[in-house]
Amino acid sequence: MERLCDVQAKRLVVLCSPCGRRGSYGVERLRQRFGAQASMLDVYLTLTQTCRFQREAGSRTPNVYGLTCRAKLDTTGGPTSAGLPSRT
Repeated sequence: MERLCDVQAKRLVVLCSPCGRRGSYGVERLRQRFGAQASMLDVYLTLTQTCRFQREAGSRTPNVYGLTCRAKLDTTGGPTSAGLPSRT
């Protein structure tokens, strides 16, 4: 999933554990805002830019005790498979 047009779900959820923030965005509305061909990295950076633990691109990584933005993208409401669950 490199572009916003590749997302098959209805909602995009952004979760950041260090700051406790959570956001849920409608994919169709994000496509209107950024364009269907927008890079997921650009969308991610825009949605997480106000996190106080966000670092600038290319900056030095903190030590093991330093907090950084750990925001993760997840999807909800996507297409479901009609088959049986896998047993592997």
